[in-house]
Amino acid sequence: MKNTLVLFLAGVLLVLLVSASCSLGKRGKSEMERMQTSLKDHGIDRFVFTNEQENTMLVVPAFGGRIIAASIGRENLFWTHPDVLKGQGGQRSWISPEGGPKGFLFKPDWSGSRNYSMMDPGNYSVVLHEENSRLVLENTFQVTSNDGLEEYDLTLKRDIRSLADPLQKKSEEGNLSYQYLGIDFMHQLRNNSSRPIEKLLALWCLIQVPPKGTMIVPVKTVEDGAWRGNYFEPTPAEYAAVNIDSYSFFLHGSQRYKIGFPPRSIEGVICYLRKGAGSGSSLIIMTFPFKSDAFYPDRPKEEKDSNGDAIQIYSHLEEGDRAFGELECHSWALDLPPGTEEAFPIKIMMYKASLKVLQKIGEELVCEGFASARLF
Repeated sequence: MKNTLVLFLAGVLLVLLVSASCSLGKRGKSEMERMQTSLKDHGIDRFVFTNEQENTMLVVPAFGGRIIAASIGRENLFWTHPDVLKGQGGQRSWISPEGGPKGFLFKPDWSGSRNYSMMDPGNYSVVLHEENSRLVLENTFQVTSNDGLEEYDLTLKRDIRSLADPLQKKSEEGNLSYQYLGIDFMHQLRNNSSRPIEKLLALWCLIQVPPKGTMIVPVKTVEDGAWRGNYFEPTPAEYAAVNIDSYSFFLHGSQRYKIGFPPRSIEGVICYLRKGAGSGSSLIIMTFPFKSDAFYPDRPKEEKDSNGDAIQIYSHLEEGDRAFGELECHSWALDLPPGTEEAFPIKIMMYKASLKVLQKIGEELVCEGFASARLF
C-alpha cells in the first residue's frame, strides 16, 4: 500500500512538472527577446530602455538609429520586419520631399529610388548614452538634389529619451488600469555647408505599425478638403469615416494608399488603435508641433504647386507578416543658414488596456469625441 501511494504521488509530481514545462514552452520568448538574441548573435550593437512596468524599446544605431521595436506586455506595438537583420520597421527619421527637383530619395520622375543607404539604414554614431534614460545618435552625409543645383551636406541627429506617463496621477488614483511606454523623441537637421538651405527640406517622423487597426486624426473642423488621398491608388470610401472632431481610417496593410492632412486642418496629434480581447487592445499616440500657415514640402507628385501635408497615413502593399502601415508627421520646411540646425520634437505615448480604458485615455490625450469615433 505504501509503495502504491509513493508511486501515485510520483506520478502526480511528474504530471505537474510536465504541465509546468509545457506552459513555459508555450510562453516562450517574446518577439523583443528573439530580436535581441538575433542581434547579439550577429554582433550588432543595440540599446534597450526599460520602464517601471518592464516595458521596453529597442534602438539599433546600425539600422538608421531606428527604435526598431516597442514592447508592452511582451507585445511589440511597432511593426518590425520578420527578419530583424533586415533593419526595417519601427520608428525612424526621413527627409521630405522624397522626390521632385529638390528631393534626393526618389528619382526625378519617381520611377524608383536613388541610393540613400548613407541615411537609412545608415550606421549612426553614438554621441551620448545615459543608461535607461537617454541616447543621442547622429549621422553625416552628402548628396545632390535631383535638379543638380543643391549640394546637401547634412547631419541628422536623433535624441531619444524615456517619457513619463502624462496620465500617471489618474492611474494612481485608481481611475484607469493600463500598461504604458513613452518616448520623448527629437531629431535635428544641421546644414554643414557654406550655402544656405532656405525652406527646401523638412524632417519627417514615421512609425511603422502592424495592420488591421484604426488611425484617428483630430481636426479643427470636419469639412471638405480636410484631407486628400491622391498620393497612390484611391483610398476606398469604406475605409474612411467622419467623426465629431476627427477622421477615422482603416489601415489595411497590404493594399496601397496614402492619406494626407494639410497643416491648416490638424491639431498636432495622430493615433493608432488596434482592438484586442480583454486588456489586449493597444493605442499609439504621437504629438508634435506644427505651423498652420507654413510651407510643407511633401505633397502628391502630380501636384506641383500645392502646399504639402503635415500628417500622412500610409497603407503598404505586401501580404502576410510583411504588411504594415505608417503614422507619419512632418515639420515645416526648415530654414538652415550655413552651420545651423533645426529640431522637430515628438512625443510618443503607448498604452495597452481594455478598449473602454483606451477610449478614456483617447478622450484625455487625443480629442474630446474619441470615445464615439468609428473603429474599424
